[in-house]
Amino acid sequence: MTDFFENLPINLDDLPQAEEKDFESIAPNYRKVVLIAWGIFYFILLVGPPIVFWFVEEIKSEWHYYVASTGTAALLWGLNILWVTKAIKRKKYVLRQRDLIYSTGLLWHKRITVPFNRIQHAEVKQGPIERIYKLHNLNVFTAGGSSSDLSIPGLTEEKAKKLKEFILNKIEEEEDGAH
Repeated sequence: MTDFFENLPINLDDLPQAEEKDFESIAPNYRKVVLIAWGIFYFILLVGPPIVFWFVEEIKSEWHYYVASTGTAALLWGLNILWVTKAIKRKKYVLRQRDLIYSTGLLWHKRITVPFNRIQHAEVKQGPIERIYKLHNLNVFTAGGSSSDLSIPGLTEEKAKKLKEFILNKIEEEEDGAH
């Protein structure tokens, strides 16, 4: 009797690797975009308590709450600036023959790989702060979800459009090859 099923072992060293040197960093201006967005948030946290203390007569004597809340918000803002500055350097991507890989994370490193044969759609988006710095996000969607499965922020318009076109061409090639 002939055995038709084979399940041979694979040597991990023989698998293709995404070398660190192959990854491309996102635009350095993206740090400014993130810092401005967080700055708006923390600004609201810093000006909120003084407004409340100004208009609520019953708590004006409780000035230590104002100092504590404002001091905490200022400390968190400072820590956030340090975190963002370090974390942005870890955001990298690589476009390979069969997939797209995005790497991120300062303490918890995360590497997302999306094979082209799983991608349904790709789009380029831009928020109001990103528009100021002429940066874009590439969002990649796979089957079965309404939100993007991969989002690469901080891309120049040229890179974002080239990546999107390449991905859409790969999707079309995959579909033509399947028929």
